[in-house]
This record gives sequence, C-alpha cells and structure tokens, in this order.
Amino acid sequence: MNKPTVDEILAGLSSTCDPNLEEPNRYTAVMVTAKRARQINTYYHSLGEGGALDLAPPPVAGFSKNYLSIAMAEAARGEISCRVRPTR
Repeated sequence: MNKPTVDEILAGLSSTCDPNLEEPNRYTAVMVTAKRARQINTYYHSLGEGGALDLAPPPVAGFSKNYLSIAMAEAARGEISCRVRPTR
C-alpha cells in the first residue's frame, strides 16, 4: 500500500482547490500527481543535460527517489494546487 493514502491525497488537493468548484476525485488526483511527477522528472533530467532549469519548479526534498511518490506526498501536504473545470 502506498503512503500517503488516496484519502490523504484527496484531502490535500481539496484544501488547495477553489471551494466553489467541484471537489477533486480519484481521477483528478491521478492526473495532478502524474503531471507533477513528470515536472520533477524533467527538472532532474535538465540538471544532467545542462538544459533550462525554468521548465518546472524545483522539487522539495522527499523521502523517496521515486518521482511519483514525491508528487503524491506533495499533494497530500497540500503543496500542489489544482483547478477543476466546471462541468457543463
């Protein structure tokens, strides 16, 4: 089982989202954490290549070397904000 749990991630995301819009669901949590993991991956690869470092914000020191675990921990702590589009 992963730590943090899905409920902790959803609580962290709902604390940063606009209260007038929909609550984030599991699909939103997957999309947000996957996007953040790709940003962290791009950041670390640009360090090795000497590329532009402004593509993604630098990651916070995490407890793991797995980028998805770092992204999930950031979401659970409420460090990642998301915007959920209203449904039509």
